[in-house]
Amino acid sequence: MKKGHKVHLLDYQDEVFNKDHLLAIHSNKEAFQIAYFLNKFSNSIFRRKEDIALNYKEASFSLFKWENSLIDIKTILFCNIHKHYLEQENLNKNTLFNLPLRNEVYLFPEFKQVDFFIKSDHLETIQLLFKSLNTWSAITMIYEIPSNKIKNRLNLIFD
Repeated sequence: MKKGHKVHLLDYQDEVFNKDHLLAIHSNKEAFQIAYFLNKFSNSIFRRKEDIALNYKEASFSLFKWENSLIDIKTILFCNIHKHYLEQENLNKNTLFNLPLRNEVYLFPEFKQVDFFIKSDHLETIQLLFKSLNTWSAITMIYEIPSNKIKNRLNLIFD
């Protein structure tokens, strides 16, 4: 570099991920039951969309989306766990009971204990959903996760 030239460094921030807010939900309910509860008690309109597919693991995760195009807010409810059952008779015939083997695949393996996530780019929407879900006895635990705690943040892009 020549003398007299200044080096200017740009402060780069990944804005795509910084504006996302994540709620982690622990519950034994199904995704459609949580979507129904939110639609009924928080005036949301979650609709079923095409599942999130991980082809390399042969897993799919339920996805519900609520879009408010007037104020450009997108909120997504999705599963973190895919359970795949295998018949035991094809695998091992030396067992006492004929129970299916269960294989679990996680969208975010660092959060194996989380059953569902809600992602939104609008903080007030997250707070509204948090208050609604916090009143439901079927929810064991609910809390916000900073999006920078997700190791593979590319899994948060659904569009």
